[in-house]
Amino acid sequence: MNIDKNSLIPFYLQIEQHLTEKLNANEIKPGDPIPTEAALCEIYGVSRMTARKAVDYLVRQGRVVRFRGRGTFVINPDSKQKTVLPLDRHFTASDIAKELNQTLENRILEFRKMPAGADIATQLNISAETLVYFIIRLRLLDARPFVYEKGWMLYEPFPCLTREALKHSKYDYLRNKGFQPAGSHKQISAELPANEIRQALELSRDEPILHARSVAYFADATPFEVADIYYNQRYYSFSIRAQS
Repeated sequence: MNIDKNSLIPFYLQIEQHLTEKLNANEIKPGDPIPTEAALCEIYGVSRMTARKAVDYLVRQGRVVRFRGRGTFVINPDSKQKTVLPLDRHFTASDIAKELNQTLENRILEFRKMPAGADIATQLNISAETLVYFIIRLRLLDARPFVYEKGWMLYEPFPCLTREALKHSKYDYLRNKGFQPAGSHKQISAELPANEIRQALELSRDEPILHARSVAYFADATPFEVADIYYNQRYYSFSIRAQS
């Protein structure tokens, strides 16, 4: 199949249009792989970058999904409906998993002690030299990456926190230790994630993400954790209820 190299339409959009026609005609069915970038280069006589841009365009439309090491597959239309999650309630990933009746898995990517530093110390009302836990978790719902969470949590009140405990509900651990998490304050923005976050959440290039800087509090209003939470918007959308 040839593309019109005299057309004003960019090559990558012509390739995307050809692939879209095949998808609409059901020549490539839901669950089927689309041609690899290398195959697209050979079929259309274009560069790898052009082929990648064509596939990226389909990914952003929600027509196909990339899986690292496996390829790019056509999305089943029934699976494109996103789960709506409220941002005006203090939902933990464990709460969400229970509400959706899905299996939650926590992968601990990093766990260590470190000085808080000026920025985190200010938000936790501690000195910059105070030790905190630095924790990175990838959270998956039904094996799909849901949240990439990078957190700084007070060390001294619970020095026995372990990597194994973080594979389960962190808030349940705190409650079992006699603490009462009461909620959090979030500042939310949309941004393009860093490469390690994009790869962990299996997102394509130039795919935006919802980022929340969260400060969590105990019932006595003491802040105990600052976290950067990156939500995978491919499978989930988010709502906020406004009151007049």
